[in-house]
Amino acid sequence: MKRFCALLLILMLTLPLLPAALADTPNPIPVLADDEIPDTPSGIHHYMLICIDSWDAQLKDQWVSQTGIWANHTDGLILLTVDEFSHRVMLTSFIRDMLIMRPDGKYGRINNFLDKDGWAYANKKNEYEGLQALVDTINSHFGLRIEKYIVVDFRQVENIINAVGGVDINITDREAHYLKNYPISAASTTPAIAAGGTYHFTGHAAVIYMRIRKVHTAEYLHADGKVYYDTQDYGRTYRDRLVLSSIADSLKDISEEDAMKLLDVIVANTVYTNMSTDDFLSALDLAMEMRGSPVEHIRMPIEGTYEEFPYAGMATKQIDFLANREALQAFIMDSFVVVDDE
Repeated sequence: MKRFCALLLILMLTLPLLPAALADTPNPIPVLADDEIPDTPSGIHHYMLICIDSWDAQLKDQWVSQTGIWANHTDGLILLTVDEFSHRVMLTSFIRDMLIMRPDGKYGRINNFLDKDGWAYANKKNEYEGLQALVDTINSHFGLRIEKYIVVDFRQVENIINAVGGVDINITDREAHYLKNYPISAASTTPAIAAGGTYHFTGHAAVIYMRIRKVHTAEYLHADGKVYYDTQDYGRTYRDRLVLSSIADSLKDISEEDAMKLLDVIVANTVYTNMSTDDFLSALDLAMEMRGSPVEHIRMPIEGTYEEFPYAGMATKQIDFLANREALQAFIMDSFVVVDDE
């Protein structure tokens, strides 16, 4: 009887802990095997743009010798897709705290592949494993076949924006208030920021704008057909897409000679890429062909398909990959268009 009572007491004390323990278990993630991923249709080209969370990824010796892995997060993840037949240019951004299934079968955050504590750092089988593992993971989670990627840091983004002559950005009153209180030069925008409105941003100011998290964005049309604003990291992804769209718009009349000069700047301001010279020249030909095409964009995850999920001491978001995979395929393949309302 005493033994029974002791077991009953232990069970009663343990039961309240069970929901918390179960809450630490993420939902299964439906990862696609390579033979389940459809081939990329003819005429569609994917380029993964990866930005390291650093102003000087190489200058500060954050490159880990003989491994090709940086002790940084990959906080900027944007897929550039070009459909040369329908003349569409598409941007897909992926939030940095998305919970994914790593190639080693464990859960992790999508931006940790180049982190010193991440999966890639612990598996030094080849020089650029972390980058390829990141791209492979995006492919297996979203049903894509991305092959080409480019890695940059904040300073290099600044240099590239300066090379195109800066960008025009329409900001809200709240964004103006934030930027006025940030330590950037008043001369870094034209005119100097006073209130909401359209300003011409230099590279450094544009990067600072792209990094804003504490102020929500202007309202814009989302993939669910509703108009509202983004906050926190969702706001960052929107601002990233907005700046890239502004760059594309500023280049709609660029000459082939100036385009070649800009390509040289991009190549010089790249931490690493697996693109060859021929790949870059082919991409340049595509860019010239697409001049003036409106830039469409989408964010992964779309609204209503994610939830906050603390996991292993990390702040992550658990998303419905089936719904987002379907939305992304519709966006890329079926002319599912998302455009700014500004």
